[in-house]
Order: sequence, then C-alpha cells, then structure tokens
Amino acid sequence: METSGPYKLNIDHSNDSSEYIAGFHRGALCLIGAGHERLVAGDEDYSDIAEEEISGELAKHVQDYINSLSSPDWTKYFCVQEERRENTNARKGKCRKRVDIAFVLAGMKPQKFMRFEAKRLRKPGFTLGGYIGKDGLGEFIAGNYAADDDTAGMLGYVQSDDCDYWARKISETIEKNKQDIGLIEGSQWQKAHFDDVDHCYKTRHNRSKIKCELLVYHLLLTLHKTT
Repeated sequence: METSGPYKLNIDHSNDSSEYIAGFHRGALCLIGAGHERLVAGDEDYSDIAEEEISGELAKHVQDYINSLSSPDWTKYFCVQEERRENTNARKGKCRKRVDIAFVLAGMKPQKFMRFEAKRLRKPGFTLGGYIGKDGLGEFIAGNYAADDDTAGMLGYVQSDDCDYWARKISETIEKNKQDIGLIEGSQWQKAHFDDVDHCYKTRHNRSKIKCELLVYHLLLTLHKTT
C-alpha cells in the first residue's frame, strides 16, 4: 500500500475546512499503512514482539517513507512522533502520560494533531481487555489523550489469527461495553472506507468527563507471518 495514488492534501485550505482536516486524518492513516508495509517487508516475524518495540519501528518506517524522494509531495507536511507526552490533568514532567504515536500537520497554526494508541492482539495473553480498557481506548475516553481533539486512532497489532477475526471480536466487545466506553447510539463499529487503507473501522464516543465527542479510527495491522 504505497500512498502515491489519487489522494492529495491541499495545504492552502482554511483552518476551519472540515474537508481539509478530514484529509489530514486520512493522510495519517495512509502513512501508518505505508510504514506498516515497509515494516513487514523483510523476513522478521513480529508475532511475539513487545508493543513498544513495534511502535518504535513503525514510527521509524513512517518517517523513512516521509523522507523518501519517491513518496507523494503531500507527505512533507506531516511529522511523526513516538511516545508523545500529553499535557493534561495535573501531571507534570516525566509523570505525564505518553501516547504511542502522534502525527503533526506542519505549516499551519494552530498545529493539528492525530494521536494513536497501540495494543497487541494475540492469543493467548493479549486480548480485548487491554484494547478497550483503561490503558487503551479508555485513555481517550477519559480525556487523558487527545483532550483537545475530536478524532483519534487505535492501532491493533495483530499477532495471531487475522484482521477479520479481531475486527469481529472488537466489535462484539465494544457492543458489550458500550456504556462504559461512551459509545454514541447509532455509531456502532463500522467499516471506514478509504481507498488506500485496509482493515480500518470507526466508532464514535461521548467523553463525559471532558464533555465532548470523539471519532476513533481503528486500524488493524498484521504482524505475524501468514502462509
């Protein structure tokens, strides 16, 4: 999935343009996909690799893609950050929470961000409690991450089974826990249709603690060798 197709980002759009901001979010998802494609292109098997190591390598490959002379021109407006500290609540300095991967849209004020929290999806040991729980999706719902944003992302590092299996399991778990995670009525788990992005879904949540809604894109990435 190289993002050299018809997708364009018009940096001259107004800061208030919903189409422009949606383009930024889609661009971030496309860049995750491009980084993932490079990550798994070699012979290494990531089926038992720690989340932090995967996120670090993924961010590195995304940055390499942005810096590549063969990548689309719009990518030059994106910066990727790993382990970005969040300035929320009373936490200061090293006590601040850290979101796994964040994208910054350069060249405009105020800067726009899209944050991603990543969780392993693997049997046994890494199932859905961590993905939707307080240290996963729950960080966004509580307002600990992306408190000033209306859009964020979850990355599912698929280390066993396949993306369709985990998509079904996440959908079922979200439905069972819809009140706890503030799922907005009528916004159940559904496919997000992007030409350049595979295995992407979306949900909408009410964040009662900070009194705002959040659109969450769920991007599932296969990280084990398949036959």
